[in-house]
Order: sequence, then structure tokens, then C-alpha cells
Amino acid sequence: MSTAPDDALPTPRQVVDAARALAAEDEERAGVGMVLALEDAPGRGAAAGEPEARPGARPGAEPGAALLARRLARCWEVLAAADPDVTVQDALAVLADLDLRPVPAPAPPPLPPGAPAPSLAAWRPDGWVRPSWPQRRAEARRVHDALAGGRLLRVVNHHDTPRAGREQLRAELTWYAERFDPVTADDVHAFLDTGRWRSERPGIVPAFYDGFASAVDVAAPLLAETGLVGWFYPPTAFLDAPATGQRDFAVRHSYGVLDAREGERLAMTWDDLAALAEVHEVCGHTATHAASAAVRTPGDVEREVLEPLARLERVCGRTPAAWAWLGGTPHEPGAPGDAAVAAAGVRLVTSNAVLQRLP
Repeated sequence: MSTAPDDALPTPRQVVDAARALAAEDEERAGVGMVLALEDAPGRGAAAGEPEARPGARPGAEPGAALLARRLARCWEVLAAADPDVTVQDALAVLADLDLRPVPAPAPPPLPPGAPAPSLAAWRPDGWVRPSWPQRRAEARRVHDALAGGRLLRVVNHHDTPRAGREQLRAELTWYAERFDPVTADDVHAFLDTGRWRSERPGIVPAFYDGFASAVDVAAPLLAETGLVGWFYPPTAFLDAPATGQRDFAVRHSYGVLDAREGERLAMTWDDLAALAEVHEVCGHTATHAASAAVRTPGDVEREVLEPLARLERVCGRTPAAWAWLGGTPHEPGAPGDAAVAAAGVRLVTSNAVLQRLP
């Protein structure tokens, strides 16, 4: 990826400073911006009885797409030289911090003299195997090419959205609504089919993970106020847990809980979720906040994939729009859990670099 000098490109110092700020930020407390590549899974065209070569989007379908791709290339090259553990996900997070978030992540305090530099690579769940350098470079090239062709979607990931942060969230969602249009799953499919958004403005997805009651009490009214469409990813066992056991569930299953009172219900109810589904997109996120690497046996697949998807479909009246694993790991067709997601009819999978449409 060529990154010829250009005043519009971030400097290496800006890239590293943003990466350090993101590494130090509490992701549970902040809306984490990401720029995702949009793509069809290999072979989807043939499986659908369509030509194998699908354009996805016209080159330059979004104004500024070429520059956005060059900015990503700069972020990737700087981070790859600074930390051997990074993936293109880390470059996309820096790009979003620089270009998408209304207020970038706050700068961390200076390192003490002689202290080792912190890792710039995002946290990944146990069992995830970091790809080789050639594989990571190939992924970075693929994502770069998607952005250069305008095949991209801006996403802001939230988790708990406590009452104390209501006004900040209102300001952020208002800022996004002034610049971007809401996006439904149907909009994504139409774009992948035609290369065109239904609006002249690019789209944005505010995503809300983990099924918190605060997503209903705080975020949903603000989405209605700003006209944005949220994508909600609830682990179903959290919704089933009694209120008195939800804090323990959160501790045992890698949740971050913010500003909740002791004994207060943390999870939304199934009735809440059904009401959200009337306006927003509901997506699968396993039963217990599981990682793909933890779903290997038929029993794992039934518990973490098939039962949650069936329950969501019964409550919401349709197959969940998308799927995401803990840690945002990518779709692996040969993995038992991913194969079950595809076989169940889920059409989109969200990772930390790509929103992919399945065959």
C-alpha cells in the first residue's frame, strides 16, 4: 500500500499517539468508532445463482474514499512498524478515532522513564490464534482495497450506556445524525447488490452490545430523538438470568458494568428486545458472550449458536440480521460455530475489520 507524503495523511506521531490513547481507553465507557470493509463472502455470487464477480461498489462510490484508504494505509504502515502484534483492526480503530469520533480518545499520561511501551494491539479472547504476518498484510490490503472502492461502513460500538453518560451520548448521536444517515440490514444488502446507498450521505451504525437494560432506558430514546437505527447484539443467557444474578453473570462472562446500583436489573427483558426489533436491528451474540474458539462441540454449537438464534427469531419475528463473536473475530467457514451461523440463515457477520455477507 503506497502512502506518498500528503498533508491530508496523519503523521506517524499522530498515529502512534491515537493508538496509545485507544489502548488506554476504557472501551466499556466509550463509543468505539470503527470503519469496516463491506464485502461478500467468497463464492457468494455462485451460490446465489449470480455471476461470480460482483462489483460491490463503483470505484470512488463515496466521495473521499481514495483518501480514506490512503489514510488507512498510513495508519497500518506506522502501526505495523511500531508493534509486531497489530492487525488491520488496530489501524481501522486509529482511522476512526482520527476521522469519525466527535471527541478523540483522551491522551494517556506520559510513560515513566524506562517503562516498556504498551501494546498497540487490541485485546483478543482466549483461544484466538494471531495470523501470520503474510496473512495480516493480505487482510490489510483487502480492507484497503474495499475502502478505496467505497465499500465501507462506519460503526460506533457501545456496551453499557449508563444514565450518567446520557448527555454525552446524546451529543455524540446528534453529531453523527447531522453527518450520516441511518442504516438497516436491508440497506447493506442493497448496497452490496448495487454499489449504491439509498441516500447521498454515507451511513452509520450505532451498535449496542451485550443486552444491557441501559440500551433500552438510555440509548433507545436517544436513537428515536436523532432518527438513527441501532443494531443490538444481546447474549441471550444474560436476558434469562434473574436480576439478582446478573451482576455475577457479567463478572463471569467478560462484561464491563458501569455505574449500576447494587441489586438493579442490568439486562434488558425479552419484551424490551421485541419492542426494539420493531424499529431497530437485532443480531446474534451467542448465549453467554462466547468466543468462536470456545464453540467446538455439537453441544457448544447448540447452546451458543442454535438456541440463541431460535429464541431471537421467535421473539423478534425474523432471523437475526447479523452475528458477532466476543472479541469481534472474523468469520471462519470451517469453524463449527461459524458454519452453524451460516446454516441458520444469518446473512451478515460483523468482525472488527469487515461486515461480510455470507453465501
